Amino acid sequence: MRRAIVVYLENQRDLMLQFGCLYTSLKHIQAKDTDLVVFGTREALNKVPSDCVKVESPPVSGRPEWKNYKYINSVSCLVGKEADFLNGYDYILRSDVDTFMTPAWNSYYPIAYSVGRGAYINNEEVRRNIRRVAGILGLTHRGIENIGSTHYGPPKVVRDVCRVTLHVALYILNHEFATGSGQWPGWYEGVTLLYSCEIAVNHVVGNVQLDYGKLDIESTSRGLISNHPHIHCWHTDQVFSKFRFAAGAYDHMPIHTLNTNTVRDYCMYIAVKSKKEMPWLG
Repeated sequence: MRRAIVVYLENQRDLMLQFGCLYTSLKHIQAKDTDLVVFGTREALNKVPSDCVKVESPPVSGRPEWKNYKYINSVSCLVGKEADFLNGYDYILRSDVDTFMTPAWNSYYPIAYSVGRGAYINNEEVRRNIRRVAGILGLTHRGIENIGSTHYGPPKVVRDVCRVTLHVALYILNHEFATGSGQWPGWYEGVTLLYSCEIAVNHVVGNVQLDYGKLDIESTSRGLISNHPHIHCWHTDQVFSKFRFAAGAYDHMPIHTLNTNTVRDYCMYIAVKSKKEMPWLG
């Protein structure tokens, strides 16, 4: 069994610090069957440890058609020939850098294509618009919604979802938000990637598992890490907060007082450890 965790990284301080947490967490759990595959800019990859699989992938977001929509880079990097080597893995986890892996990852082998939880459908307008766009593009929507940014499955399926996601996102950015960006929590340009991923998963994948208990668990959770393989930092100032971490608020945290069996304390422990062990990232 060979698995890969796949992320995209640019040389920005907050992203580099977040990557340090992900890297440190993966080393901490000693996942012997898992590689950390990092696509990204040359400047970022120069700072990434040599035991990662590093693939230079300039951001596509600077092209006119992508309207500086930076989130698309995390998907576009998986569709080109430079990513074909991913097909050699049994499973890949496509996720963001602001994440942590826990020891539960070492026994997490779901049968179905699995996704985490999203929280972008807040009203009927958004739900209708997503399905309307799917219809315009001739894509099937099976009713699966609020899909998170983390996807776990066979490489070919994950990469096929990424290809369709690019197609949908290009349409949404240039037609739905051609003259304005909309407004959160309604139909909003900033959430284009998640809208597009939902449409792509519904069209490409026949059997989808909404694994809300396993993927994209909030870093503020008091749950046990033994139940949650993958943790995601949401937008919050509560513990654990990626924003407060980047601001240095946790630098002097007495980590010996933490209960590292719980999600939020585990994140704190790994984050403080990563900053001490890899100061060049920040």
